Amino acid sequence: MPNCPKCGNKESLPTRTFSVIVEPAKGERGMTERRVGMYTCSNCGTKFPTVISKQRYLIVAEEQLKSIQEELGSVKKGNEDLNTKVRGMAEQQREMENSMEKSAKENEVRRLKVKLAELEEFVTYLRKEKGELEQKASKIR
Repeated sequence: MPNCPKCGNKESLPTRTFSVIVEPAKGERGMTERRVGMYTCSNCGTKFPTVISKQRYLIVAEEQLKSIQEELGSVKKGNEDLNTKVRGMAEQQREMENSMEKSAKENEVRRLKVKLAELEEFVTYLRKEKGELEQKASKIR
């Protein structure tokens, strides 16, 4: 919101708006379009302009514009190809992670089976020892 240059009052709505195209200064390229709003101060009645927005335009030759558009098309195509590859790689990564998780679980199961076999063998040994000790104890009584 612009302020009145005379009394400093803030104005919210312009009474009128229009566009002005400004020629480039020496050494500059392109033109600038400025949207200007005319405001009237509600306190003192002073009318003052304020630039609302600016837009720069460059003027290029038709051949150069076509070249830029073709290059943009090829860049978009390359971007689409890369996005497709990225999606494929993400899917491969998920598959590899699932495979690694499955492999880790299978390894854990194998390790636990080996441990179970060792424990069953140890339990068998302990039962055999218990039986022998019970026989010796019954002979002693």
